[in-house]
Amino acid sequence: MKRIFTLLLFIHTGTQLLYAQNYTPVPVTGFNADIVAEAGTNAVAVTSTVIDGSNHILHTQAFAATNFIGGGIINSGTFVSGTRTYQMNPYTGPNALYLSAGGNVANSLPAGTLTLATPGSFSKLSILAFGTENNSTVTVTLNYTDGTSANAGNLQIKDWFFGTPFIFSGMGRLTRTTASPTVDGLPSNPRMYAFDFNIPCADQAKQIRSVSFLYVQGPNISSRALIMALSGVSYTPLTYTHTVTDAICGGASGSIAVTAAGGTPPLNYSWNTTPVQTTPTATGLGAGFYTLSIRDANNCITTITDTVEMSSLVSLTAAANPTKICAGETATLSVTATGGTATNYSWTPGAGTGSTVSVSPADTTAYIVSAQDAFGCLIKDTVEVDVKPTPVADFSVLPDVVCLGSGNTLTFTGTAGTAATYDWHNFSGATMQSGTGAGPYDIRFDAAGVYPVRLQVTEDGCVSDIVTHDINVARPPIAGFTVSKTPVCAGESTTINFNGNYTGNATPVWDWGGGVVQNGSGFGPYTVTYQQSGTIQLIVRDNVCTDTANPVTVTAIPIPVADFTTDLTTGCAPVDISFTNRSQLADSYEWSLENGYNTNDTDPVYSYNTPGTYTITLTATAQGQCSTTVTRTALIKILAPPVAGFTATPGENVPVEFKNGNFVFNNISQYAIDYNWDFGDGNTSDAAAPQHKYELPGSYRVTLYAKNEIGCTDSVSHAWYIVTPDLVLEIPNAFSPNGDGINDRWNIDGLKARPSATTEIYNRWGQIVFTGIGYAPWDGTRAGRLLPEGTYYYVIKTSADEKPYTGWLALLR
Repeated sequence: MKRIFTLLLFIHTGTQLLYAQNYTPVPVTGFNADIVAEAGTNAVAVTSTVIDGSNHILHTQAFAATNFIGGGIINSGTFVSGTRTYQMNPYTGPNALYLSAGGNVANSLPAGTLTLATPGSFSKLSILAFGTENNSTVTVTLNYTDGTSANAGNLQIKDWFFGTPFIFSGMGRLTRTTASPTVDGLPSNPRMYAFDFNIPCADQAKQIRSVSFLYVQGPNISSRALIMALSGVSYTPLTYTHTVTDAICGGASGSIAVTAAGGTPPLNYSWNTTPVQTTPTATGLGAGFYTLSIRDANNCITTITDTVEMSSLVSLTAAANPTKICAGETATLSVTATGGTATNYSWTPGAGTGSTVSVSPADTTAYIVSAQDAFGCLIKDTVEVDVKPTPVADFSVLPDVVCLGSGNTLTFTGTAGTAATYDWHNFSGATMQSGTGAGPYDIRFDAAGVYPVRLQVTEDGCVSDIVTHDINVARPPIAGFTVSKTPVCAGESTTINFNGNYTGNATPVWDWGGGVVQNGSGFGPYTVTYQQSGTIQLIVRDNVCTDTANPVTVTAIPIPVADFTTDLTTGCAPVDISFTNRSQLADSYEWSLENGYNTNDTDPVYSYNTPGTYTITLTATAQGQCSTTVTRTALIKILAPPVAGFTATPGENVPVEFKNGNFVFNNISQYAIDYNWDFGDGNTSDAAAPQHKYELPGSYRVTLYAKNEIGCTDSVSHAWYIVTPDLVLEIPNAFSPNGDGINDRWNIDGLKARPSATTEIYNRWGQIVFTGIGYAPWDGTRAGRLLPEGTYYYVIKTSADEKPYTGWLALLR
């Protein structure tokens, strides 16, 4: 007997051996120094640091040609040696990881990390590197994308002069100068070396994210290491297939043949046989367990285990009749031996013996028949009896209790195959609306009652039990009601009476649409109050039957809000008062404005001609049904209008000399409390009965304005009140300008009526001390200085045709 397997294996850890493998460049970032002069003549300008203690760097062949010097590394930065290829980063930027102990050397680091541009899996990694100022040691750590790390060991990096073995040499080293560079070390130095580090076998399938290098301080504190490129061998998992040939009973004729691929070649094989077999195929195997160890070039070991069974020359053939049965039926099992004689037959499961047995399994069962050949080897065969599934008849009824006129949905919930047939026994007389086969079905009964619905399922000759579910079809109630009144005024009640019919334990579900039940229960009657319109709805439920009445809307007329304002509440007769209707929710109005006057105007205007106090009433009505009234008592007050009147002494058209021009006014107004007099000369008074003296001759019109307490005004004018100049001036003969407020000025009041008159005053020596025109009182000074007491002479000229006034004036202090 042969068995073939294909497996993908991951490698176990082991000691690693070095074989020729293809190393390809691994692009990385993380270099910190530019150590290669690639162009121009100024090595300082195109590099970032020296790399030894004597001011040296590397240079390219192109730089060497430009500067007529020897040596130089490959211009492309690609270094190939046998199966190894290294690729430096571009020379125009950082292209080396420059390390020293604790970073003590200028421009170097104590440790650095090279990050892979694309994480990858590798079986081997290698760096292109060298040291300066003696050998260096670095510790290598592998960092994986899953967050783990592994120590890859220490690397002894040789100095770039005279180290062996090397893979590149003789490039020369360049002095780092701004001009005229020189090269030394030719023809065999400096040198570059390949340093390989292994990946632990258990980690080779993991993705490497970066490689870290830590400089380990040695005896020479000035030594340093330069890492210029990373190269690697990609990891390929080991896969294999193996074929097992069982051993013939009584001998060792078995074999296991393994075909392996992948891994890191070459592959070495080792079987746990005696003696050890070292080929992919182990032969001459007896029955038993065998182990193969495959070791690849990295010393990673893959272990394969398999079993060689014992095979007889005799074979058994088991059969079943019939091969398929329904649960509860019986099948006959038989066995035939070929190639030799078999004895001691036994059957499992069960305890049957002999070449023929009868079985009645509940489920599909594989029966194993065992026997012994002439060598006593156990031989077997298997036969299966397929127990066809007996369908399970069951279904759900939704709903199982319905109202007459409603349908039922029958949904098959048993188990059966697609070829099953279904006997619903005519749905107990229901009318099928839709459905076929297993359903679902929509059925409907034409009369109330209880109906048994039965189902039996047949599949592949196997028949289920009959399942029955009852369906209860109920007679529905009739919902209906009446409303005694609609519309109603907001807050008013209406009566609701049920007028449908029902049987059994029917229950009503009322929705009053916002109304408030005052009394009533069950089917009513109800008294319900509505503050706002609402729709009454009724649902009557009798078990599963439901009927919904036609809804009725009760319209609640909002109660109007009667309100108004007026433009006036007081006035003097006659006065028109406008009423502004501020009512809400109303559509008609009735006003009572007193005096027996009523109106239906919305905003009436009424003329009040008689003094008095009036009460106003407004009734606001909505839809001719709902109304409110507002009454404002004594709202309007009408007053009698004022009547202005006066007399005066002296009277009208009576000439009066200026000195006598003081008029007394007698107020004879009626219904007034406030007065304002205009005397016609720009002067006014608010006295009830004023006196007024005119300061200039003239004819004057006097007007009186009389006002009552609410501002009603009347006026009257009288003219003319005549003031003439004095026929003879009254001239005082002494004054005392001493500042006591009494007789401080020489004042001739009659000159007010003679604006063109001139006054001259002389001292006793005939000198003019004062000159005035018109009414010009004298304060006893000359040019702002006080004059002495004494007698002064005055001359007053009133007009050309009138004799001047002259005389003596005494100035007293």
